[in-house]
Amino acid sequence: MSNATLATRLRPRISLIVAALGTATVFVFLPPYPTLLLITIITAGIIALAFRLKNYVLTVFSGAFLVRIALITVDATVGILPTPPISSGHNRNAIELAIAWSHGQILGPLTEIITMRGLMAHLLAPFYVVIGQTPISGRVGISFFSLLVGYLIFQLARRVSDRRTSLIAATVVLFWPTILARSVVIQREIVIVVVLIGFLWTSVQWLDTISLPTVTIGILTIFAILILRKENLFLIAVMIGFVGLAKSREKPHYIAGTVLFSTPILAYFTLNFGQFTGFGTTLSPEAINAFAYGRAHGDAVYLVGLHYDTWLDIILYAPIKVLYFLYTPFPWQIRGVTELLVGGSAIALLAATTGVRRGMGMLQNKPYYLGLLLSYLLTGVVTYSIIEMNYGAAVRRRIQFVPILLLIAVIGLSNIELNVHWPDK
Repeated sequence: MSNATLATRLRPRISLIVAALGTATVFVFLPPYPTLLLITIITAGIIALAFRLKNYVLTVFSGAFLVRIALITVDATVGILPTPPISSGHNRNAIELAIAWSHGQILGPLTEIITMRGLMAHLLAPFYVVIGQTPISGRVGISFFSLLVGYLIFQLARRVSDRRTSLIAATVVLFWPTILARSVVIQREIVIVVVLIGFLWTSVQWLDTISLPTVTIGILTIFAILILRKENLFLIAVMIGFVGLAKSREKPHYIAGTVLFSTPILAYFTLNFGQFTGFGTTLSPEAINAFAYGRAHGDAVYLVGLHYDTWLDIILYAPIKVLYFLYTPFPWQIRGVTELLVGGSAIALLAATTGVRRGMGMLQNKPYYLGLLLSYLLTGVVTYSIIEMNYGAAVRRRIQFVPILLLIAVIGLSNIELNVHWPDK
């Protein structure tokens, strides 16, 4: 490619970047809605340019962000989505940090970053600096982070599939109703999804080679999980264990490393179950039962009356608990517009699940890759379903695993050809 040709192709991209940076410099001086309008205009311009350049990846991701901005704007005006109670706390903390930054306290209260609320404040505060001291800023921030879920799914799919299938998988995840709905509220759920799938992506890289950059990313994600939802350390230990066992086939010493790393995490979780959940002391059927019923409150509870007295009870009840965890609310549980949206998403998820078996068959030539995805998906779904008895909470928790289920399903359905024969007149 000649220099002239390269310059011609880069010129529109450079112009777009310069325009975006120039416009961004005035964001700080504008109230929220004009700022949102400018963000919308810039995003729409990116979509148009990306589509013209046939950069469909950028087109999809920009489109997903634009839809989120539109949903935030409509909801801020009409109020169609429920606001989680914790949102006000996250909003207040981020505003306080943004004000501290504006007064020259650039480092901020670093000691608070090791708490869930402190970490969320540090992640969201830049958006409050740019857009303004309003909850809309935090919602835009969460929307921005939600795009990383689609990007990670795209990268995971690219390991085993073509660009078209990978883009379809990312698109389905980005526009999945429950993921979209959680992407426009100020809550930690989407950030947790990004961190967990980020560690899963890192683990996939480790199947090939363990490098300093991926180890660094792995450590950072473990640190984030410890702050955001430390119960998920169990999932981290499972993924590390699988990678160690997979690599031990070529290098047996990896078994020792896996045991040394994963065993302390699992042992600490087992012996300190009460510290993670607030119920019981060590891991036992009684403690799990108390934890589950501690979460069973409100109008969205299910399977009340089901108790765990022994480990056999947990095993026998697991299938029905998984069914409720993944696919509630069922049609007869729908009592409002929000539940109608979530219930429709659950039905769609049930339909998507039919493609998982086909996807597993197509990935049999990548057994370690498939095994790692399934170790994350199955371990997460089963363990969460055992302790969940509220479909409102189940909807929030299962988005940690829905992206991987959809990824496998899209891969499974990617080569289906529909032959439509029109009758002759």
